[in-house]
Amino acid sequence: MSILSLRQVAIAAVVATSSVPAMAQVSLSAIAGEYDLASSTTVPASNWGFSKAHVSVRMVDDRHALILHSCQWKRSPKEACWDWFYAQQREGGIYLQDDNTDTVRFYFDPASRKLTMIWRGLDAKASVRHDVYAPATAPLTDTALLRRQKTALSSAEHKETLRTRGPVAKRSYQQHRIELQKNP
Repeated sequence: MSILSLRQVAIAAVVATSSVPAMAQVSLSAIAGEYDLASSTTVPASNWGFSKAHVSVRMVDDRHALILHSCQWKRSPKEACWDWFYAQQREGGIYLQDDNTDTVRFYFDPASRKLTMIWRGLDAKASVRHDVYAPATAPLTDTALLRRQKTALSSAEHKETLRTRGPVAKRSYQQHRIELQKNP
């Protein structure tokens, strides 16, 4: 095969794959579900991780989902530990809200349905934490995680949140995409 032919094959492959959006094969509803913590590791090694955690991805409408995160810190189990994010499906992928997502990245493996959250620490060591979540095999029954999940939901739906950030459909979803991973 000549160099020209190899080049033509390479160009054709790039054109064929670039015309397909990266997230076309996964919809937001495919990510919806309940996830339990499978592992929480930190580099460099520290106790800045979770001893237990749960993620609930709930569809709000056909284009938006609410991601509720409830957790328990290894270093201080009684301390409040919860968060929430909204995600939006649009052409080109699934994007997280721009508010409060600068230090976290989300990855999803459609084959295993594992959800990975990678957090950048703001400490002197520049720590990075990898939290891997697998699909839940049973309903959430842990009272501390249930209470924290309820707190996250109340905060996400609070009238002050709506007043300051606006309706879910009108928020900005530009900077942080939920990336697809084969092996996060």
